[in-house]
Amino acid sequence: MPRTSSRSRGRAGPSSRPVHHRLIWVDVARCLALISMMLAHTAPTGGPGGVLNLTEHLTAALFAALVGVSARLEVQHLGIGRAAARAVIRALVLAACSWLVGFFGAQVHDILPHLAVVALLMGLLAALPLAAQLVLALLSASGGVALVAQGTTAAVAALLPLADAVGLPADRLATGVATMLTDAPYRLPLLLAWALLGAVVLRTLHGTREDPARRMRVDAVWWAVGGAALAGVVLASSRARTGAMPVPYSGTVPEVLVDTGLVLLVLGLCAAVVPNHANPATELLSVPGSMTLSVYVAHHAYLGWAARAAGPGPWRTPGGADDTWFNVVVLILGAIALPLLWRTYVRSRPWRAGPIEGVARLVTDRIGGR
Repeated sequence: MPRTSSRSRGRAGPSSRPVHHRLIWVDVARCLALISMMLAHTAPTGGPGGVLNLTEHLTAALFAALVGVSARLEVQHLGIGRAAARAVIRALVLAACSWLVGFFGAQVHDILPHLAVVALLMGLLAALPLAAQLVLALLSASGGVALVAQGTTAAVAALLPLADAVGLPADRLATGVATMLTDAPYRLPLLLAWALLGAVVLRTLHGTREDPARRMRVDAVWWAVGGAALAGVVLASSRARTGAMPVPYSGTVPEVLVDTGLVLLVLGLCAAVVPNHANPATELLSVPGSMTLSVYVAHHAYLGWAARAAGPGPWRTPGGADDTWFNVVVLILGAIALPLLWRTYVRSRPWRAGPIEGVARLVTDRIGGR
């Protein structure tokens, strides 16, 4: 859920039983996505060697991949029908939260409309065979890059006959194409490709059979190594050719490859090193990761306050921007502390899952519990 910041602007198969546990490493990966988002939004510099600039490559792609991970988990545990029904509810919740954060006035781009569409599509695509998901991921990524290269005008011209057939005005078509397909920072085909990749990674680690933990961790290490190699080679090549990293949110082949490599690195590392049992160390990250949407909305609320209502202070630069280390610390500590406090004092179900997550579960638990 990053924006173009000041740094870069210009077990068994489907079962009827409820899901009785969460994968801790998935929640840790969600928390890392949140932390990456906060660094992308508010870090005032790129850090040593520009390493913090990598958050601008990682965040949106990782959130999309985690949508795919969740969709595949639900297919495996709940079956196609109930997983698809829950996907519809989740998409509606994401759309509602997008409407809500629009009132806060934060100086960041909102990715939730795109993720709502991705969640809806993954409710249908998560049950496809692994090979089909890989092919669709490649086609979606290639199509996304091609659309960006052609630009909005060419894409609208190609789609105009279809729009005329359904009675969609050309100006609305152009707005929709620009918003969802071609303009920075988020493009639906690329996000869908990463979601499909997340589903592929999940099923290789937690497929229809219960893999021994050691074998799963070995496979996860290979995903991490492959991701690190992919991102490293492309970054090194880009620096050799241009002296800089690929431009984030540009929709070019090098940028997409770096994003993909970082996603594989994070997912693989989390699956490889996070223990399967809860402990104080993993709880610090897994609990916030289980309340991702509530933390996301709170993040927008804070940045909206910093941008509009707050007076001069460490939360604003002299120029009025929110890129300060104070905001980085406040957001990251808040993202960890608030969910832990909520889980400590709110015990009743479904509200223990989080304020927004509880609302969603009032509906989804009737379809299939988690």
